[in-house]
Amino acid sequence: MPGKLLDLTDDLVFQELFGKQKNKEITKHFLSLILNREITNVDLDANKRMLGNRENSKTGRLDVRVKFNDGEDCNIELQMKKFEFMPEKMLEYWSVMYGNKINCGDKYSVLKPSISILIAGYKLPQLKDIPEYHTKWNLRELNYPDKILTNDIEMHILEIPKINEEEMLKDELIQWLNFIKNPGSEEVQKYMEENKYLKQARKELEYLSGDPDFQRLLESRAGFLKDMDNYREQCEREANEKGKLQKQKEIAKKLLDMNMPIEQISQATELSEKEIEKLKKEN
Repeated sequence: MPGKLLDLTDDLVFQELFGKQKNKEITKHFLSLILNREITNVDLDANKRMLGNRENSKTGRLDVRVKFNDGEDCNIELQMKKFEFMPEKMLEYWSVMYGNKINCGDKYSVLKPSISILIAGYKLPQLKDIPEYHTKWNLRELNYPDKILTNDIEMHILEIPKINEEEMLKDELIQWLNFIKNPGSEEVQKYMEENKYLKQARKELEYLSGDPDFQRLLESRAGFLKDMDNYREQCEREANEKGKLQKQKEIAKKLLDMNMPIEQISQATELSEKEIEKLKKEN
């Protein structure tokens, strides 16, 4: 057993645990708890096409794509940091999954339900008045909320900060979310002995935590993301410097129009006298 478990809230670790076909029984059980129904024929091979070069995939964000029950599929998104447009992002994921099911000339009968699932490490502002940690969303009629237009669109949002750990004893889904949040906790150890799927997930996480190849992949991805952050900061800095220079030149031109001495303009704008001479010739 490794000395320290990997952080399961890292999207790459999460995808590696729940997105591999060899772990389909773990994912199937976890998904059945979220959807509250039986899940069969789980296929996680879609993740192979989704991953590509995992070091620079979609700014480091990785989802778990699950196909099940003879045509249904879902996307499980792990988002630990606050993101303002998360509902819109979930809808985009759903629309891509649903739209890819039908081709030109196909009958609408080929379409099957698509589900978008979010596991959030923060409280969504849009749901601030809802105390429950797990909410389910469908396309419903405003004045008749018990009427669902179609079962083909379904979204689930699980907000980890809203979890009441006192309910953990009777809510197995809370046990799983607590495992994702803190896989090494005493509570997880306790419930792991009574839950073979949770125990299997913990064992797989231990394996990943001791796998040097996976460690190198994490380090490589972390380095890539750091380089991207530095590049963005550099671009922002250069843009700010360019804007400042442009403003300095505009001020210098106005002062030249007022016949102010070049030496004084240089002191006022922090431009060199040579640069001001050049502006004067351009004018």
